Amino acid sequence: MSKPPREPEPGRHHPRNTLNDLTGRDWLKFTKSWFICDSRRYRRNQVAELHPARYPEELVTEFLQFFTKSGEWVLDPFCGSGATLIACREQGRNGVGLELAEKYAEISRSRLARTSGETAATVLQGDARRLSDLDLPQFDFAITSPPYWDMLHHPRGGVKSAHQQRIARGLDQVYSGEPGDLGNIRDYGEFLEALGQVFDGCRAVVKPGKYLTVVIQNVRAPSGEVLPLAWDLARRISQTWSFQGERIWCQNSKRLGIWGYPTTFVPNYHHHYCLIFRNSRPSG
Repeated sequence: MSKPPREPEPGRHHPRNTLNDLTGRDWLKFTKSWFICDSRRYRRNQVAELHPARYPEELVTEFLQFFTKSGEWVLDPFCGSGATLIACREQGRNGVGLELAEKYAEISRSRLARTSGETAATVLQGDARRLSDLDLPQFDFAITSPPYWDMLHHPRGGVKSAHQQRIARGLDQVYSGEPGDLGNIRDYGEFLEALGQVFDGCRAVVKPGKYLTVVIQNVRAPSGEVLPLAWDLARRISQTWSFQGERIWCQNSKRLGIWGYPTTFVPNYHHHYCLIFRNSRPSG
């Protein structure tokens, strides 16, 4: 179990620090390229568990504390069960989330209704590829975890994986059956381009000089080949954003599965890439 979200340590906040409310000491700690996040809260949140792929509020808090100041505005174009908006409210940030599936939009709203805080939190139901159709404010930061291609459509291994356990319990195994759901696109190149267009659109509503974080993972295709989704996506997003580097989210308490034993090397993926981009390219 990881420790609760860390409060900024006592110390000096540099007067020229316009990015966040951290001291120099806390700024330095965040720049380490990996971190562990395995919160019990994440594992035991039964309402959020209805969503087949989610990330913990504590992870979002790490990035909110570095890339925003109190009271600023944050966008999540793939809202899911609302982790980003919950973290925003708890950290005194305003949040807007966009979610394609009405079921999960309602779960997010329900969770927000039970979360105390004074900041704004709005869940919009709609397609992330149509951000330009919405009347949105200019955001100080965007963070999200999009579909990891169509991986939820494929059982993983011959052992009782978490994915197979969800099926046995009658929980959702895919995001939705919506035709606009990017997780249902079977062609890898088409998926990358569709996802890239979402982040092209995000750039128009994120202020110049501000940041985007995308949580993603490389994926193992049914053929056994591992596709470098994280790096292919980084290359595509870099057409409109400036790639600044990555932090690696490690899941230290995730159970191991004997996927390829005893003939084939198949890694246990217990890490995700948090890709960081900046809106620093000229418009047009």
